[in-house]
Order: sequence, then structure tokens, then C-alpha cells
Amino acid sequence: MAAWAALRICAGLGGRAWSECAIIPQSFELHSHVARLRNNGCVIRLVATDLDGTFWDASFVPPSSHVAVVGELMKADVTVLAATSRRPRHVRQRLCDAGLLLPAVLIDGSLGVDFRSEERFHQACFDAEAALGTLMTFRAHGLDPCIYVEHPDFDIVVSESPSTCAAHLARLGPDASTGDLEVTTSTSAIYAFSVLGLSRERLSPVLDELVQINDACAILYREPVYGQFGLIVNPPGISKWTGIEAYCHLHDIEPKEVMAVGDGLNDFPMLQHAGVAVAVRGGAPETIAVSQHLIDPPTLSGWTQIIDLLSQY
Repeated sequence: MAAWAALRICAGLGGRAWSECAIIPQSFELHSHVARLRNNGCVIRLVATDLDGTFWDASFVPPSSHVAVVGELMKADVTVLAATSRRPRHVRQRLCDAGLLLPAVLIDGSLGVDFRSEERFHQACFDAEAALGTLMTFRAHGLDPCIYVEHPDFDIVVSESPSTCAAHLARLGPDASTGDLEVTTSTSAIYAFSVLGLSRERLSPVLDELVQINDACAILYREPVYGQFGLIVNPPGISKWTGIEAYCHLHDIEPKEVMAVGDGLNDFPMLQHAGVAVAVRGGAPETIAVSQHLIDPPTLSGWTQIIDLLSQY
């Protein structure tokens, strides 16, 4: 997710130095079974990548060159994991359209599903009291949020008068259902809340109150698809890195064996904690500050440069 506005998450800024990959003389070699970073002996076994603004652009279609690189990494037994704020139905379909079946951390870390097997490796929901409190905070500021839920037929519940922008609502289509939001918070598994495409002035007071009173993990960011700003709220302590950690634990992968790639504020925790951090040029300054390397945006097929970081021809 491209994001350039404000960040309030359960993580502090790190002091990791960064450079463009052409500046630091590090040598990489892609082996048949692992990718080894020669300058420190680190074995990269997992590449965790953001999607929007990193792997694909606003079209949600990855360049064919990016898909080819994923195939090369998979041949080398390096797992590629998608880490995104988006919902499972949307991500599964978009990846499938590109011919990819990948493990994925979804809804900014609230859910983890391996699309190769449909195995669920991670789940983090609001408890009923916290969910209701979050809803009441939105409503105290005159907003009815989208609520991300666990349901076989839809991903999101909205009220009769949702506050998210019309374009977002139209894109949700049949993946959204209309219902009583208070009832939803007490009867459903709740992964997240969001309002997209509104002004910063409308959303900033909600962010401040959510963080100060509800201790939620909330991100206010410049919305690249719908314009203006978006606000996404996850359960306390949840981020993309939470889901990545769950996958790593299941597959005996150490944090130092992870390369994280992202451009937005919601990518900050995974970039901060991964063994190798790669940011996208033009992304959030916070992500660049904690990354060792930079790649180009997807409009310039920047993800192909991941191979340059793992091998040298």
C-alpha cells in the first residue's frame, strides 16, 4: 500500500541504515535451494512482499516480469509470501489471474492463508468489547465504518449509510453485505475496520482517539486508489509482521532469513523486523529509513530487481 500521511502503530522507529542497492557493494548468489547473502552469511528463505504499490500498481495486475521472478525464486526454494491490507477474496482472485498461488498475510496481519493449500496459518480478531468500542469511536465522530468479518459469503459488513467513499463501496460489490454494525461486533469474528476516500480532517480525530483510548493499531494514509485519505484499524498488536511471524514459526524460518519488500506505512513493522528490508522509491519516508535497499515502483518493473539482490550474473 502506498501511504504518505500518518502512522500510529505498536512499533517504534528503528535506526537501520539504508542505501540504493547499487551503492553498497554486496554480492548475492542464487543457489538451487536457498538464496545466500554472501556478505553476512544470511540465508534468505522467504520474500514477504507488499502488493499495492510494490508488486503491482493501481490496476492490481502484476507485470509479467514480476510473475517470472516469483517463478525463479520458487525454483530456488525461496518462498514468496504476499503481505497486504486487502481481503482474501480479492487477493486470491488477482493472484490466480496472474497464475500465482502464494501464501498470504491479509487485512494488514489479521489473517494468514496459504492459497496453495487453503490452509489458514494465522488469525487475529477483535474481542467483542474492543470491537464495539472501536465502532463507537467511529460513530462518535459521525462515521459508519466498513467492518471486515469472517463469513462464507461476504468479507465486509456496512450499514445503511456507510461513510467510506462511493468508489470504494462500488468496488466492494457483492463482497459487502448491509447489516446492523452493533450486532455484527457482538456476533461475528472482526478482523478490521476501515473508512476510505475521506479528508484527513475527518479521519485524524478518529485516529487520535482510537490510539489513545482503545490502544488499537491504526494507520491513516494517503489513499492511492480512491483519493484523499484512508483509515484502517486492526486489533491491538497486529501488523503484517505478526502474520509473517506465524508463517515463519510454522515453517521453521528465522526472522534473519526473511527479506521484506514494501512501500507504505503498513509495511513498516515487517521492514523493521525482517533480516533484509527493501523499500520502494517514492514510498513512505519511514519505510525508506529502515531499509537497506531501494527498488523502483511497479510501473518501472522494480520487483525484478529482487533477483539483483539475490544473485549476481
